[in-house]
Amino acid sequence: MNQLLAVCLFFFLYASPVQSPRSASQPASQAAPDAASDELVTLTNAWNDAINANDRAKLESFLAPEFALYTWSGKLWTTRSPWLDNVRRYSDSALREISPRVYGDFAVVTSSSTFVVTDDGQSSSKTAVLVDTWRRTNGRWQVVARKSCRVSPTSASTASPCSP
Repeated sequence: MNQLLAVCLFFFLYASPVQSPRSASQPASQAAPDAASDELVTLTNAWNDAINANDRAKLESFLAPEFALYTWSGKLWTTRSPWLDNVRRYSDSALREISPRVYGDFAVVTSSSTFVVTDDGQSSSKTAVLVDTWRRTNGRWQVVARKSCRVSPTSASTASPCSP
């Protein structure tokens, strides 16, 4: 009887839908690339294209009504409307290292960006690290928050280029 119980228990555990262990650095939601991750990379690039084209209608479609831009230290930098009014100052934006992490109906997309900003007729090239929080509502992804830091030539080569 004990042998039968042991055999049944073995088959029960062997056939159960237990997933293989994952390392702590690889959350279950990120075990493999998925459709949502691919979609977020496409949307991130399209958002960047809309910035370069200064296409306000497209930009508005990417941003949730409560969108806000934050400094690296977490301080509110600006809200949706002023961000949309000032985005025309940015051009030639190029994204690198786009990395989405999907958590159900929320996602965090990190990237690096180089862009040109024009203030008072003077243009200068900048580099930034971006962390965008996306939310899916009724099947549609929109950005609810962006955290950004500009990286200087001296901080770029450090371990923490965005330290406050």
